[in-house]
Formats: sequence, structure tokens, C-alpha cells
Amino acid sequence: MRGRVLRAAVTLLVAVVVSGCALQPRQVLGDGAAQRILIAGRPFQYCASAPVQAWGQEIRRVIIAVHGLDRAACAMRDAVVAALGGEPADTVVIAPHFSTSADAPTGGFAWGPSTWPAGEPDRGGVSSFAVMDALVEAVGDRSITLVGFSGGGQFTNRYAAVSRTMLDRYVIINPSSYVWLTADRPRPSASCPTFNDWRYGLDGRAGYAETGNPEEIRERYASRGVRYLIGTADDDPNSTSLDRSCAAQTQGANREERAVNYHAHLVATFGQDVGDAQPLVTVAGVGHDARRMLASEAGRASLTG
Repeated sequence: MRGRVLRAAVTLLVAVVVSGCALQPRQVLGDGAAQRILIAGRPFQYCASAPVQAWGQEIRRVIIAVHGLDRAACAMRDAVVAALGGEPADTVVIAPHFSTSADAPTGGFAWGPSTWPAGEPDRGGVSSFAVMDALVEAVGDRSITLVGFSGGGQFTNRYAAVSRTMLDRYVIINPSSYVWLTADRPRPSASCPTFNDWRYGLDGRAGYAETGNPEEIRERYASRGVRYLIGTADDDPNSTSLDRSCAAQTQGANREERAVNYHAHLVATFGQDVGDAQPLVTVAGVGHDARRMLASEAGRASLTG
């Protein structure tokens, strides 16, 4: 288990409260796996088989599974548990719910539908990355894997880059775009003045993302234990959930191409040793499907290997 450094500037008071309980307007956590934690005095919902404060010493490993823009947290947790063949006795799979104003609990956090993957602040000024830091702090001294699919993959990629919190593993699956660590791009960028602005690059960072200079961020990212997965059939340039902004288009025409280009960028930036340490694995014949990606041999290995 690696040492963990929490970003002091965003340390949040955490308490735990039990509750029984493509871009979507509303996502209600209504099944028996829904739990609630208080962060800075505000409720934050997550899905888990038991609330954090009920975990015993036998729980040595935690997998934090981040949903896509559909915000279907419990479904994302279910997909990870299914890939594992059930929740192991020493492991808890937890899926945070990054709510919007449409589905936030009373007094809870509300991010924009597509702002939370970049660590943007909610209506109360709290970054989604700061909330993740607080959740990690609540989990305690256990091995932690952060896995994200689609929008959750974007979240995982950017959190790994700018957070000072060191986790044991980061698994990035089929995101729509990445944060590039230099201004190089595989496709023309001259007509897109924002191509290297934050969430796509390191320019114009503010708030939580303003953690050191670009060289420090590059050094930090190269040291992370990151795995990348992409389905070879996630190659539709007209997908309704694909980021088609000009900044995203400079990274590639579709998710598969962007994944391959991003990994080549890592090798060009850091060398083959980092490329080997942060492997990209393709999953043949699978499109934009979290459950099938996680259930693949590569998906299971990323969770357990």
C-alpha cells in the first residue's frame, strides 16, 4: 500500500450517516446499496454493500468505481462486483454519486452534468476532486483502486494528474477525452484556441486543478500506477455521448483513436518505461459498454492483478 498525501488546502470534515436507501436528467439512488456520508456538513451519496463506518478490519482493499455521465452509481458498482464474481470477503466496492441539481439530496452537492469529471466546483464551491479526497480519507488506511468508465474515466485521468492524494491504482476505461500533459496533439489545433485549456490540457487551471506547475504535474502523473482500457468497437465518431468539441477533436476522431493517441503521447513525453508501466489494453469487439469492458479478461485483470 502506498503512502497517501491528502491535499491540505481542501481537507474537509467527514462524518458518516447511514441511509437506506449517456447524460441523464435525474438519477435517484433507490436500492438497498445506497449509503450517505457527510462531507463538510453536506450529504454525499454512494453505493456500497455496507456503510464505511461498518467496515471491519477484514476489509483490506477498496475499489472506488466512478460512473459515467449517466450518473448511474449503483449500476457501476454492480458491474464491478459482477466482474469480480462477487464482492470478495476482504474487499468493498464503493461507487460515489456525483449529483446535479436534478438529483442532489437536500443540502447536498450539485455539479453541472458534465463539469464534475474535470474537478469543477459545485454550486457551493466544492470541487468533485476535493470530495473524492474526503471519501478516500474516510476509507482510511486500505489499498485503494480508483476505476472510472466513460465520464468516470475522464474523472480518474484528471484526478490522477492533479490530486496530491496517492492511490494504489487508477483504471481508466473508454473516456471521451483526456488531459494531455504537453501541447502536442495528433490532429490540427490551429483553429481551436482552447485546445490546451484545462480539462484537455494544462493551461488555464484554477481552483483544485492549480496544484503546482506543469512539470510537477507531469512528474506526478508519470509516477502513478495507471491502467488504460479501450474497446475496439468504441469507434463511432458520431456517438451522441462523445465529446465533439474542437479541443477533444484534436485528440482523435473517436474514443478508440483518442486512447491510442494518448498512450503514444505518454511514451513520447516520458519514454517507453512509463508506457510499459502504464499499459493500454484493447478489448476486441466491445463498444461503449461498462459491464462488458469490466467483464473482459483485461477488465478483470485491471481490478485484481
